[in-house]
Amino acid sequence: MALHISAVYIGGIGILILWVLFTRIRNWYALRHIPGPRTAGWSKFWLVRRQINGRLLQDLRDVSKKYGPVARIGPRWVVVSSPSEIRRIWSIRSGYQRSPWYRGFRFDPNSDSVITMVDNKEHLRLRTHLGPAYQARGITNQEQVVDEQIAKLIDFITRKYLSKPGTAAEGAGYGRSIWGANDDLYGAIDALQGMLLPCAVMGLLPPVLWFVTSPLCKPFMPRKTDKSGIGRLLGVLDERVRARYGEKKVKNMDVLQGLVESGLSREEVEAEALVHLLGGTDTTAGALRNTVFFLATCPAAYRRLQDEIDSVAGRVTRPVIADAECKELKFLQACIKESLRLWPPLSGLQAKMSSNDDVVCGLKVPAGTHVAFGYFEVMRDKDLFGENADMYEPMRWLEADPEKLKEMEATGGMAFAAGTRWECLGKRLANLQMGKVLFELFLRFDFAMTDPVKPFDWKHMGFTLQDDMNVTITERKPRGVV
Repeated sequence: MALHISAVYIGGIGILILWVLFTRIRNWYALRHIPGPRTAGWSKFWLVRRQINGRLLQDLRDVSKKYGPVARIGPRWVVVSSPSEIRRIWSIRSGYQRSPWYRGFRFDPNSDSVITMVDNKEHLRLRTHLGPAYQARGITNQEQVVDEQIAKLIDFITRKYLSKPGTAAEGAGYGRSIWGANDDLYGAIDALQGMLLPCAVMGLLPPVLWFVTSPLCKPFMPRKTDKSGIGRLLGVLDERVRARYGEKKVKNMDVLQGLVESGLSREEVEAEALVHLLGGTDTTAGALRNTVFFLATCPAAYRRLQDEIDSVAGRVTRPVIADAECKELKFLQACIKESLRLWPPLSGLQAKMSSNDDVVCGLKVPAGTHVAFGYFEVMRDKDLFGENADMYEPMRWLEADPEKLKEMEATGGMAFAAGTRWECLGKRLANLQMGKVLFELFLRFDFAMTDPVKPFDWKHMGFTLQDDMNVTITERKPRGVV
């Protein structure tokens, strides 16, 4: 009897090994004609290792340079670095949908949101409901709220971080929350940054994601009764959302109100509010940090931006410039576009998948293949952006001829994804915030990197994380303004 049981176990293990070998060989064979790192055809080790060390985007660019616009980076995984092909794949009629990679970024493991929903029909339903909250009317309602926060930021920098002439410079850390209590409210920032690497890895390893979101792990998941972290945020959001319903409901002109009025269920509103709070704010903050860094290390662009700001300083809305006025400042807008082009606030693979075979850059891509976005190579394409594509040069957006500018705009817009299906709903709000914040900062202050040799530490974990980015801030007076 014991021998019989042992034989069953051995047979089961043997079948499992054969199944694993068969799967590996089948996956390798499906992409055998697409070049890539030698080990990437057999295992996800190459991909996971680079995701963990935070250099995935740079390494994907190296792969694209070595192997071409379509390269194999894992079993059933390819990276595409052709701008035109990415735009086609992301178009609404392409037949592609999000790959299961997106499910790894469910901040609340119990529910999907507009950024993690992979089903095209459900995703369209969510976007249809959420759209009005992020369109022109909803953004107009938000501008006053943004202005109030900018005023708090300016006041806090002036009181806390302004370096006085003749004194030792005090660096302002741009990697943390900087007003209010100068602390990480509810531990949200640490919780988000702590989640990003596991989320990015789970997106690459579906069996791990399945286990983590299974009932076995439910006792260890964030709860609304937690005192800090994501669980605490879930509890706060539950309280805030509950206050918007019922007989004595609170009604404020903010994004949350737009979500409440979207027609989604209360549970869906909570999921979307969490995404907006964590994903929307940190990405915009990252883009602002990047722009401050690029300008502080590019004297010509810095001076030109200040000249443009000073030329209108006495004629724009006070105490905070209006969004409509910001949009008229061409060089300011070019600085933002150039920053987003060079360094993305979102640095995930953004993989799409088709149920049909496709031809990408002349190579057959079988159905079920994860097609990732080679951000760095696409955004630094020398044929499109010039021989100095690796440099921060905002003037390229002002000097290009109309036809080329149209293609540059289409490619640069991929920083917010692209097309009517997947473009970031918060794009307008993010652009509004960035323009207003940068204008007010560079109108009132001068910035210099505290450590030019090592300006900051960074990692790509689905989001681009910067840490220890310290700047010296001094007060300035706009030229020509009394």
